[in-house]
Amino acid sequence: MQRRRTVIATGFALLAARVARAAAPPPTLSPGVLRIGTYFVNPPFEFIENGKEVGYEVDLMDEIAERLGLAPRYVDTRWETILREMQAHRYDCIVGGITITKARERMLAWSAPYMTTTLSLVVNAAKTPDITGLAQMKSATVGVQAATTDEDVAIAMRKKGEIGGVKIYPFDRIADAMTDLEAGRITAVMKVAPVAAYFARRMPGLRIAAQVPDDPQPLGIGFAKNEPVLEAAVNDALASMRADGTLAKLAKRWGVPA
Repeated sequence: MQRRRTVIATGFALLAARVARAAAPPPTLSPGVLRIGTYFVNPPFEFIENGKEVGYEVDLMDEIAERLGLAPRYVDTRWETILREMQAHRYDCIVGGITITKARERMLAWSAPYMTTTLSLVVNAAKTPDITGLAQMKSATVGVQAATTDEDVAIAMRKKGEIGGVKIYPFDRIADAMTDLEAGRITAVMKVAPVAAYFARRMPGLRIAAQVPDDPQPLGIGFAKNEPVLEAAVNDALASMRADGTLAKLAKRWGVPA
C-alpha cells in the first residue's frame, strides 16, 4: 500500500512538472527570454570554471526557465548594485545566494525560499587549533563581505563581545579574505554555509568551526514588485521541482542544503 501511494505521489509530481512546462510562458522584458541578473564571483552558487558560467543557481535557473518555456540569459553585474538595478527593471529576476530580509522585502518581491541555510565561521586549523566553536572567538577578527547579512551579524556579535573585530572586504574579494585567513592575518571568515563549505573543502587547513545560532538564512529569487505573474510562475516551478525531487538532486550535485 505504501509503495502504491509513493508511485501515485510521484506520478502527480511528474504531471505537475509537465503542466508547468506546457503553460504559456509568463511575460518578460524580452518575449521568450528570462533575463537573470547575478554575479559570477560566488561559488558554489555561480562562478566561472574553465571559461563557463556554472553553479548551483545556474542549474536552478536553467531548470526554472525550461519549465516556464523561456531561454535563460545571464547578465553579470555586482552585488553592490544588483538590488537597485532590479528595482529599475534591468532584469526579469535576480539570484546570487541572496538572503531574504525585511529590508530587502521592502525593495523587491521574492520567491518562496529554495533553500534555508546558516552562517558559518571558517577558521585556519593550523594557526588557531584551539578554536572549536563560538566560545573561543571572543578575540577573533572576522572577515566578511560588504553590505551582506554576514557583515550585519558580525557587527552585532562584536558589539555583544562575541568576537573581537570585523574586517570588511568588497563582495567580489571573498578570495582575498580566504587568502588572509590562510596567512593568519585574520582569525575567521563568516559566510553562508554553502560558500564556507566550498572554500573549506578546497583550501587545505581551513575548516568550519561554528555555525551562527538562531539566525536562519532563507535564500530566494528577487523580482520587481509589479511582476506578480512571473513571480507566481517561478514559485510554481519551484514547487514542482521540490515535489519531483529536482531540487534535492541539484543540492546533492553541488553539496548545498536541499
